[in-house]
Amino acid sequence: MLVSSLSDAAGAGGNAPAVSIILPTYNRAKFLPAALTSMRSQAWQDWELIVIDDGSSDNTRELVAELTAGWEQPVRYVYQENQGAYGARNRGLDMARGDFLALYDSDDVWLPHHLSDCVTALRSNPDVDWVYGACRMVNLHSDQELAASTFYEGGRPRPCLRLRAESRGRLRVIDDRDAVRCQILHGLYCGLQNSVIRRRVFADYRFDAPLRNEAEDQVVVIWALTEGYRFAYFDNVHVIYHVHDANSSSASLSLTVSKKRRLQEAAIAGFERLSREAKLSARERRALARRLGSEYFWILGYTTHWMNGNRAEALKNFRQGLALWPWDWRCWKTYVVARLSLISPGEGEVSDGNGAAAGIEGRVVS
Repeated sequence: MLVSSLSDAAGAGGNAPAVSIILPTYNRAKFLPAALTSMRSQAWQDWELIVIDDGSSDNTRELVAELTAGWEQPVRYVYQENQGAYGARNRGLDMARGDFLALYDSDDVWLPHHLSDCVTALRSNPDVDWVYGACRMVNLHSDQELAASTFYEGGRPRPCLRLRAESRGRLRVIDDRDAVRCQILHGLYCGLQNSVIRRRVFADYRFDAPLRNEAEDQVVVIWALTEGYRFAYFDNVHVIYHVHDANSSSASLSLTVSKKRRLQEAAIAGFERLSREAKLSARERRALARRLGSEYFWILGYTTHWMNGNRAEALKNFRQGLALWPWDWRCWKTYVVARLSLISPGEGEVSDGNGAAAGIEGRVVS
């Protein structure tokens, strides 16, 4: 492992910065100029940057050194063997010195007010631990806007905006026990890339790195809520979230079936770990069973396997989903039609019965 300081301000004896920005990256040198420009454009400038190069074979190290030359902010660069994004984030968490953490995704862009608004809110509200804003989703290749705000769908507010919340100026502090259930079923849309978080939230928590699991963004939120950490949000856009072929998550425009399967199985493993470890009420456990049932049936079984011709695997996942949550008639309809279509091919297509649309939200930036 190579660790180096790329600016003189990174001396161990200096005062700790307010914010530690953790930037994991793997062969994404082409995104770094925009990412680093975004950091430098922040209205809040009291931060350190920790770059975790997760085994890149491109010119990431040289480019980071070139682009950060002369910065006043501390910049530390770590090269490690590839462990996946969450393994890289864990390394950054171990190195962070700031009171607040901001986890940057190298292909996204923070708007200039992001750090300032979030850090100011956290400093002014010591009972709040996690502050976030919305994302605007954009196709990186065409620059087409896919969603003006991740807090809204079709112009209507998502369920998370209907949670009881206390208004403190523009800040909305969530004060609703149903937040856990909402996160499980719909998402709060507080992804790591659009949040600033008190370091104490991660004092005893690290991501399950071996799973390389995109759902860890959602798992950590559920865990933090059950541990009593408080969340608050600004109902405006803080981040431009880019969707493109090289996305490492389900947001990618081109995922192979095998990668979809790996991602989904890892996501399911993350939620199953929650069912064993999180402090959930009976109502929340029902919500988690429903979530897992949907993940098995619609996402892994129907979308990943059935739609790609893997009938036996799909039927297995259908049964797993129904065992967890047997209360959705659309699942039973799809399962029965699927079985019949195998007995009498050509008798009709299998439809998801609007189940995919009625399934779990928040799979991209929750």
